[in-house]
Amino acid sequence: MLNYSSVKASLEDLVIFRDERLPVRRIPLREKPLRRYFLPYRGLLGLLLIAIAWPLSQQITQNVFFPLWLGFILVVDGFVLRRTATSLLVRSPKIMAVMFILPYWWLFEGINQITQNWVYVGTKTDEGLISYFEATLSYSTVIPVVFEVSELVGSFGFIERFARLRAFVLSKRQMIFTSIFGVVSLAAMLIWPTYLFPLTWLSLFFIFDPINSLTGRPSIISQMRKGDYRIAVAFALGALVCGFFWEMWNRDASVAWEYNIGYLDFARIFEMPLLGYGGYLPFGLETYAVFHFVAGVLGWSSEAKISLRGEPRVSSA
Repeated sequence: MLNYSSVKASLEDLVIFRDERLPVRRIPLREKPLRRYFLPYRGLLGLLLIAIAWPLSQQITQNVFFPLWLGFILVVDGFVLRRTATSLLVRSPKIMAVMFILPYWWLFEGINQITQNWVYVGTKTDEGLISYFEATLSYSTVIPVVFEVSELVGSFGFIERFARLRAFVLSKRQMIFTSIFGVVSLAAMLIWPTYLFPLTWLSLFFIFDPINSLTGRPSIISQMRKGDYRIAVAFALGALVCGFFWEMWNRDASVAWEYNIGYLDFARIFEMPLLGYGGYLPFGLETYAVFHFVAGVLGWSSEAKISLRGEPRVSSA
């Protein structure tokens, strides 16, 4: 026969996460600290934001993209903390704030003015400061969510397989050529967008990652030179996971976007054509490269780290 104590213990086992590496929760005026739970408070807050914002996104004409994705960021950060006993928000709140502030996605909105690969529906017709602020607030979640999900991907054991592979070595001249090629590919894409629009998701990586490597900043090329492909794999898959949620939450939203990608426009999953998901893989790499270029200029690259499985345990990212 079940008694109260056994039922309570069983329920606690479902939600309590026992890991001595994690900080113990303390509440003022409470004699004993609370035990460690399934998610830290930020993760629970994130779940609450998602539970509120997701249904609202389908029912109202106001843009709730920011609270929805802020909730997702908090949930992922909570899971990373649970799995690794550290997280980006714990290690460097300043870097997280910079990620939100950088107007990164506006680069792609500018490119899209020429390529016309996506259009927004359900948005307000006015183009005043309020609309600009709402859009900027929504776009601000892009870098943080890519970094957070990439760190979560990097916490799984399979990532260790990519820590010691064959080195991919580029000479200084080759890296300079790669950066120049990135500039040329970006220019060519803007001139012939109908055919070269996929370069939107490659050219920025070719431009900035070699520069990062040459200037001693964290870069994917530098990691691959040592045979370490974990960063590349984590950010490629991390962006792909983000892409799945972007498209899923976009499908039935009142304020949404629709695609027009020409010869690749077939076999849609949600609103995105199947081959379009391939663009998320290099998008993760160029997000990494562009952020570290800016962080390097500010002198903060060394503080932007993500935890990866394998040796060394924490890698500059």
